[in-house]
Amino acid sequence: MYTFLLRPKWIATHLLVIALVVVMVNLGIWQLNRHHERTAFNATLIQRFDAPIQPLENLLQDAKPEDIEWMPTALSGTYLEGEDISLVNVSQLGMAGYDAITPLRLSDGKIVLINRGFLPLASAFPPAPDGEVSLLGRIRASSERRTGAVSDPSSGELTEVQRIDIDRLQQQIDGELVPVYVQLLESTPAEAPALSTIVDPDFSNGPHLSYTIQWFFFSLCAIGGWIALVRREVAKQKNA
Repeated sequence: MYTFLLRPKWIATHLLVIALVVVMVNLGIWQLNRHHERTAFNATLIQRFDAPIQPLENLLQDAKPEDIEWMPTALSGTYLEGEDISLVNVSQLGMAGYDAITPLRLSDGKIVLINRGFLPLASAFPPAPDGEVSLLGRIRASSERRTGAVSDPSSGELTEVQRIDIDRLQQQIDGELVPVYVQLLESTPAEAPALSTIVDPDFSNGPHLSYTIQWFFFSLCAIGGWIALVRREVAKQKNA
């Protein structure tokens, strides 16, 4: 009765269903792994957001940038003149714009890049406060280019960048850059009113778990559809 399953058309159907199930199950597993990665990231993020404020030099001692990213830090120094950099192709709260980056010289002579805040497109780059400034911010690790992303020129002086690549920007800064940059939260004296504080990252776990359920459900639907086709063919043969 089930010999029809060995017909070429049915063999092709079996292979198609198997391929669909394998692909959808693997997509489900991939989304599940993304969910676990996101929940682990969020747990670390929350822990670091709630960490006590420490001086930048203390946090940099014997610590890798990725191990202290997002932790709050306090620092003071003097902004460098003529070294402003625009981080372009960014958006905030649905508005396109750029981030204002200015290097800050610390008391020990080292320099740290400060992301002073977000500005809408066509806004003029505001001058940094003069003299000694005291800052509160969050530590960020140097950015890396993602696959398919636009690259910054490998040489020459950059006034606009696609990402904050500390090693690349070191080429045009007269002084040693520390291996992290700081995302500004508060400044004394105050920053220009046009600058908006960079919004905090999203603490949600995202849609990965729901996508996992969807892919597993679709794979069950494919199996269920195959079973329905077989049962219909068996019924047809019984009534023949």
